[in-house]
Parts: sequence; structure tokens; C-alpha cells
Amino acid sequence: MKTKNPLLILCAILLLSFSGIAYGQAKVITITLYVNTASVDSGNTDQTCNFGQAEGIINRNFTVEANLGDTIIWRGESTSSPSDIVNITAINHEGGKNVFDKNRLDGNGQSPELVIGTVVTGAPGDEDKYKISFKVYNNGNRRGTFHIDPIIKVGGGN
Repeated sequence: MKTKNPLLILCAILLLSFSGIAYGQAKVITITLYVNTASVDSGNTDQTCNFGQAEGIINRNFTVEANLGDTIIWRGESTSSPSDIVNITAINHEGGKNVFDKNRLDGNGQSPELVIGTVVTGAPGDEDKYKISFKVYNNGNRRGTFHIDPIIKVGGGN
């Protein structure tokens, strides 16, 4: 009898594992905001910040496609100096379909700070216009808090 219980447990674990594969798996999407920390100011974020997007796509039109269950991580990185810090402090729903479970996702309080959210609602094609709030530290001095408003688009599946 003792040999059957471990075998049953193993079979149940395998069955659950394979059923998750059959329905697709959520993925982790990392969005990196690249900031020229030596030059950024409130009037030039389009020129000093980007997501690594193709030429001609401005930050407010930068779109990431995510599916239900996907986790999105926003992180910042300096293009000026590896010792400078870009803290992503919040993600705020601005318009369209809110794909997260609340209107504001806060940073994790670490340094460098980042924000993590999971897509929990939305139909294929829905768009969530959101605002990224981030703080920039250059040579140990805070340059300010800045904002960029990109888009998340819900995809059709994993």
C-alpha cells in the first residue's frame, strides 16, 4: 500500500503539470526604460528616454502586447553611467481598458526600484494607456520625477 501512494502523488503532479502546458503558459515581459540620466529634464523626455523601440516610434506610441496572466516588469536603466539610478516608482492607468487589478501599481521600494503587474482582465485588442512615473539620480543627485505614457495591448493568446 505504501508504494501506491507515492505513485498516485507522482501521477497527479504530472497530470497537473501537463494540463498547464496544454492551456499555454503565462510569460514574464520585461519593459526597460532607457534614460540619459545626465541630460533628462521635464522638457526633453522624448529625446532622452526610450524603450529601445524602432526609429520613428515615439514613447507615447510604444506598445507592448501582453496576454491574460502575463506578468510585466518595468525597470529603468541609465544610458549615461552605470552608477546612475532610474527608479520606476509607479504605473498609473490613464485611459482605455485597465488590464490590472487596480488603477495604480507602486514600485517595490528597492534600488533600483521597479514595478511588477499581472494582466488580469481584457479582451484581445483592448488597449490600456498608462503612465510610467520614474525618478532619476545622476551622480548621486536627484534630477527629478518624470512621466511617459505608453500602451499595453491585450493579445489573442499565449
